[in-house]
Amino acid sequence: MTALERLKLRLDITDDKQDTLLELLLDDAQEVVLDIIGRDKLPVGLISAQVELATAAYNKQGAEGESSRSEGGISRSFIDGLPAEIKQRLLNYPRKVGVIYAADET
Repeated sequence: MTALERLKLRLDITDDKQDTLLELLLDDAQEVVLDIIGRDKLPVGLISAQVELATAAYNKQGAEGESSRSEGGISRSFIDGLPAEIKQRLLNYPRKVGVIYAADET
């Protein structure tokens, strides 16, 4: 199952009308994951973290910059930054180790 399929399943989206937006959210989430783990390619084991971040971004649309909102007796609060469980998971992921060359190798 692709990341897009996973995201659509989580969001209960059955058509293709929002695919461009969902792909953008997945790309943004992937960039965040790669920045934190210091890699160039997303490991398969972190696709779920990518999808979780994209889900959170989708659900925060229109509420960017807000920490909470109340409308018609319904209150919503938003997590500031990365959710703690995803952040910890990414920080614990093995970072890419640079290759060290001997002085006489070029």
